[in-house]
Amino acid sequence: MNPFVIVDGHPIPIIGVAILGVVVGYVAGMFGIGGGFLMTPLLVVLFHVPLRIAIGTGLCQMTGTSLVAFLRHRKVRQGEARFDVLMVPGSVLGVKLGAEALGVLSHAGSLSVAGHTVPWVNVTVETAYAVLLAVVAFNYWRQGKNPVDVLQQLRPGPLSRVGVRPFVSLPAVDLPRVSAPLIAYLGLGLGFLSGLLGIGGGVALNPVLIYGFGFPIKQAVGTGIIVLFVTAAVGTVSHSFEGNVDLRLASAMLVGATISAQFGALASRRISGSALGRIHAAVIVAAIAAVLWDLVSRIR
Repeated sequence: MNPFVIVDGHPIPIIGVAILGVVVGYVAGMFGIGGGFLMTPLLVVLFHVPLRIAIGTGLCQMTGTSLVAFLRHRKVRQGEARFDVLMVPGSVLGVKLGAEALGVLSHAGSLSVAGHTVPWVNVTVETAYAVLLAVVAFNYWRQGKNPVDVLQQLRPGPLSRVGVRPFVSLPAVDLPRVSAPLIAYLGLGLGFLSGLLGIGGGVALNPVLIYGFGFPIKQAVGTGIIVLFVTAAVGTVSHSFEGNVDLRLASAMLVGATISAQFGALASRRISGSALGRIHAAVIVAAIAAVLWDLVSRIR
């Protein structure tokens, strides 16, 4: 078996990609996220996969890890299904719009910096990655430093008091009156991020659930995962029509990721909410470093 596959003229070590899938799958299961915030930049930085293919392939891989993680979280009864049902329609539309926006950026040409040309798609997408992840990491680190249980510390969250009708109750997290349209528009925005950046949206959704609505961190982890599966599946289809999905790389990542995601979900039950927040922040900082490294290396 050839240990390399050729992607857009670049030889990619298939074993290395499979190991990356194991690591990201574990993280995805532990934090209730698709893992795209790690998978996409690491495919670019470690293996020099073109950004558009890394985004599409990362979404394809996330369909497996998010589904497995969802089944595991449902078994341990973590998550609010009503929230997921309201988010899914907007997420489906948003991910299609995000994929189209990425296509536009891919044909937008390059930016000249210090005698080097950097594609606008890399500048835009990777800068968006860094800013988004920095905000999310700060929120998780702040939560991790506070030993008070999130359920007691943050309830009710400010978004749970938005007065736009109709309302829905979320019994799994003890929220009796939450705006249904707000949840739907939240799905639209996170779906757009998923299609544009190749992330499942969980890395942005979980802080919104915790700090915006007042979800306990473990309930937030279990709630977002089914939305991530749907957006990842729709994003995979949308990007496949653009030629941005490499099934060989996606299959290699899925081999270990679908198994390691189950262990990650189990591990989340044994770790306190504060520790989970600090670990999540550290992982996100590593992703930011990878993105910035790629941008800097392109202009040297």
